[in-house]
Amino acid sequence: MSGHDAAAEVASLGDRYGRPDDLVHTLDDVSFGPLNRSREAEVAMAIRRPNGKILLQTKVNYPNGVFRIPTGGLKPGEAIRCALLRETEEETGLDVEIERFIAILSYHSPAQELVFRSYLFLLDETGGVLQEEEPEEGITGWIEADTRRLDSTARQLRRSPKSWRSWGHFRALAIDALLAAL
Repeated sequence: MSGHDAAAEVASLGDRYGRPDDLVHTLDDVSFGPLNRSREAEVAMAIRRPNGKILLQTKVNYPNGVFRIPTGGLKPGEAIRCALLRETEEETGLDVEIERFIAILSYHSPAQELVFRSYLFLLDETGGVLQEEEPEEGITGWIEADTRRLDSTARQLRRSPKSWRSWGHFRALAIDALLAAL
């Protein structure tokens, strides 16, 4: 994240929204999806609806019936908070307030090389209408999940078809962090 001091921003966000858990994971397969693109980090948006449930999404290319927490990439030099609000707007059209900085999930290769980071936030919906602002995202559906549904979603992600298993495990880790925080 050239162009600004990510460590200073993380510290500032932690002061404002709570100190995030620092979670480190080693992934057996780092050749899939988000990890083989040019980006180094993403924001993960745990959006809490007024009814207290968390929004999960599915996309056209996902295995049938699989949902996850929405995420979005940080552009080179982009501030984490700016990416969080931009991606929330693009993917949901909702107005939100940042409630809590839940976790920084750092993913390493088996050789312990840092390959990716996810910055997980709990957001409270304050208005707007749920609608995709960027059709190229390929979002095909949303569900609202209570803690029980979040837990079953993480288990389902881990049971993804073989060609999706590494991705499913990777995506389940953010739900695990969210559940630990709720």
